[in-house]
Amino acid sequence: MGNNNNRNNENNENKQPTNREQQFARLLEVTAEARAIKENLINTAKTAEQALFYETLTINHIILNMIYKKDNPEITEFKKFREWKQEGATVRKGAKAFVIWGQPVAAQRREEAKQKGQPQPETDQADETRFPMCYIFADTQVLTKEAKEAAKMEAEAERRATEAAAIFAANTPEPVAITIL
Repeated sequence: MGNNNNRNNENNENKQPTNREQQFARLLEVTAEARAIKENLINTAKTAEQALFYETLTINHIILNMIYKKDNPEITEFKKFREWKQEGATVRKGAKAFVIWGQPVAAQRREEAKQKGQPQPETDQADETRFPMCYIFADTQVLTKEAKEAAKMEAEAERRATEAAAIFAANTPEPVAITIL
């Protein structure tokens, strides 16, 4: 039995972290960075009102606006995949989601029950404090409905121009040489 445990330990040591494990590790890193930023903002506030304002900032707000947007200043908004889809936008193939903390599991269950008109579910303390990962995409990672329509119109205009050029070329008479005596 000892050999089996040794082999399992060796397999676990050689095992590469999954994509989800890597994302979770990244989320923990940016969370620690966000907490440090928040603490610094509070400690360097010039007024009590300013310190109170910084105290109210959520970790997700800091992650999005002071970490992710700092690295990608062209981003103006973030949404979940489903939210982009509801707007008619398409997430570009190969786009990597940004990860933030999701709504606590208990709050998600209460919201679902409310939407379905069901009684509030029983929850325990673990559900109140467990925050899942939430995957979001930036506006720079999607093709909006308007952008897709503009691309279609541009492709159609190019097709018509090519077609018109072909018709013109087919109906243009050959030049005739005229000799003057």
